[in-house]
Amino acid sequence: MNIIFSIDALSLVGNKAWRLQDDDTWRDCNFGENLKDGDAKISTKDEVRTWMNIRLVKDKETGLKVKGKSGIFDFLMRGIFSHVIVHRLSPAPIPNKDLMIQTIAQAEIGTPWLLHLDLAGNFRMLHSEETPIIANPDIAVRGEIASSEGYIGEKAAQNTKMMDMLYHQFVAGWLAHLETKRLSVFIPEIKEIRPLDVCIEKIQAWEHE
Repeated sequence: MNIIFSIDALSLVGNKAWRLQDDDTWRDCNFGENLKDGDAKISTKDEVRTWMNIRLVKDKETGLKVKGKSGIFDFLMRGIFSHVIVHRLSPAPIPNKDLMIQTIAQAEIGTPWLLHLDLAGNFRMLHSEETPIIANPDIAVRGEIASSEGYIGEKAAQNTKMMDMLYHQFVAGWLAHLETKRLSVFIPEIKEIRPLDVCIEKIQAWEHE
């Protein structure tokens, strides 16, 4: 896995985007575009974390400047916010269904787990009461938090129909993650996604930078 991150800023209505530069200025860009010379390249998760959900304002000298972390209600108002962009410099894998089922089967019932895909395309469980979900640079695609035996544990893992549907949703979410270069992509509703084989074909045909 060969990944580098950049930081884009996007107006709330989505009609204007900027990218952070090496000299701490911002250039106009198409949101999520490929890396260009002069773009600030971030490689550590600690630095990525500092740029997640930051509110910015326009500045005459640099283009934009940091105003602070976004608040609970900020996304209901007009404003400019930072977004971490994932640039893959190597091919992306197809998520492994057997690993998903195994991960679900091993989850302890009664604990609020978040099933997700990490940046390497591996299924993992996150203890939602111990590890932050918001502004977590390890989450590429996320499902819903679950704790009951209907959704986690050995019994849930043996529900073939549910496992098929959930895997389909995660593969579609993984494709969306690759195409948008965004973190923490929610799995889509099953009725809104293309057939599984089409999603897999598109992942296989997807080209890295």
